[in-house]
Amino acid sequence: MSFGCTPESNHYSPQEMVNQALAAEVKPLAFYGESTSVISENGKEVKRFTMKEWRNDEGKIRTELQGGDRGEKWVSVNDGTSVISYDQTQNQAVIIDDPEILELNQPSPKKQVDFILEKIVKTHEISDGKEEEIAGRKTQHIIAEPKKDNNLYGKQELWIDKENWIVLKMISVIGDQTQETIYNEIDFDTNIPEEKFSLDLPKDVEIKNLNEESPVREITLEDVPKELGKSILYIPETNEWQIDKVELIEFSGEFKRKEVSMDYIKNDVPFLNLSVFKTPDKAIDENLLPNEQTITIRGKRGTYTNDESFHSLLWDENGLRYSLLIDNQNIELKQIKELIEKMVLFKEDMQKGDKNGQ
Repeated sequence: MSFGCTPESNHYSPQEMVNQALAAEVKPLAFYGESTSVISENGKEVKRFTMKEWRNDEGKIRTELQGGDRGEKWVSVNDGTSVISYDQTQNQAVIIDDPEILELNQPSPKKQVDFILEKIVKTHEISDGKEEEIAGRKTQHIIAEPKKDNNLYGKQELWIDKENWIVLKMISVIGDQTQETIYNEIDFDTNIPEEKFSLDLPKDVEIKNLNEESPVREITLEDVPKELGKSILYIPETNEWQIDKVELIEFSGEFKRKEVSMDYIKNDVPFLNLSVFKTPDKAIDENLLPNEQTITIRGKRGTYTNDESFHSLLWDENGLRYSLLIDNQNIELKQIKELIEKMVLFKEDMQKGDKNGQ
């Protein structure tokens, strides 16, 4: 079924529109669009991107993006079975043909909006703004103001097409940063030729297959010193919680590093995640998020984020950066600190275990 409050329908209240939007099932929307995104800090523009996109009702997508610091150019084509993303500036291409990754790679406009609405529906006050025409289309303007200061998603404004359910304009204000995206042109009646959903790459292009070069692999705690160059602190298992999985993530590009990620479960459900990597050059409290504060963790300077749905702590110790994420609001910071104080070096814990077993 399609969804939208059509021009002939009654005006929905903001909350009614949010509720119906989250409940609606929308088939892939076919259109051609041109949009501009501007990122500003303290009122000064720092980045600008322009995008052209083609979508058909079979879920095929082509996007052409240009902008950034050096006027970079990217082309991405989803032909329904694989995605090719081509960085024209670097002459590099990445191919994705894993069905699970493919589904997450280019979400529909509806799914993109759902993600935002699901995050703010309980944490923000939803109100109605002035209806406007964007790119020649009638829209309903929704304003979402955070109920508490320093919310992770800040203030959000959305101008939603009344007929075809797509956000034609969006303004996000988080701390000192503002991001505004607006469609300058959109056409739902255009005929898009099939050849738009194919991409001819240069012969000398560097091609990487994301499936074959997976940046994530499962390891054991015994492997960690070899990967990070030293043993790490971790939270020993108890009768209450256990380690479910240990993974090594190898990031490339600007954030090139190796990161160990440990998932813990409690009563067979996810409890917390502990990630560890070498301390980067960037200071731990540089560019704090609106809902992030500096605190002392294990006698070290760190940061703490208390969002509506999770707790997050970050600190540096012995050349490593530790990141702890607890997906549980029924736990106090004092309890989290007590948990962190129980951390031990893995090799020390093993030695204790060996002695106890003798």
